[in-house]
Amino acid sequence: MAGLEKKPLKGLLTNGKVYVKKDESGVEVLLEKGYGEKLNGEVEFSPWETLYLVGEGWLEVFDEKTGEKLGFEKLVEIFSREDRSVWSKYLVYRDLRSRGYVVKKGFGQGVDFRVYERGAYGKEAAKILVYSVFEGEPIPIKNLISLLDSARNMKKDVVIGVIERRGEVVYYALSTFNL
Repeated sequence: MAGLEKKPLKGLLTNGKVYVKKDESGVEVLLEKGYGEKLNGEVEFSPWETLYLVGEGWLEVFDEKTGEKLGFEKLVEIFSREDRSVWSKYLVYRDLRSRGYVVKKGFGQGVDFRVYERGAYGKEAAKILVYSVFEGEPIPIKNLISLLDSARNMKKDVVIGVIERRGEVVYYALSTFNL
């Protein structure tokens, strides 16, 4: 990441969430690039952001209670206790980030992520809503219809990120079909 030396930030895992002090060197660069959310004197990272940043070497996470450094696999285990779909969300998040998109947490109704067009983060609203799912996992059609209706009211596009058996992500745009 340009503008950030490869010295990992130090994060604390507290009650299932990862926080970095807002005044830590380098955290502003991550915020500008769309990572994390400012909360009081700290920046909170979502589980998939944490996994991505740990995997890329930009973040080290320590258990608040024990001081133990937590590796990638241990973090996956911890986050999966709260959210069984954390792995699928991470795979889609990682893929979208690798394609240059800024990806933020969704807002319910099955929306895992809000995706900003390249260069649009901080300037305009997200235009794409992403729902992530493993290949072969059933999705009730009523959920998709509801999601599509909500997105249409917000003038946003809906994309399903399907994680194939090999771990690759394929994207399918949803739209209505009018006769």
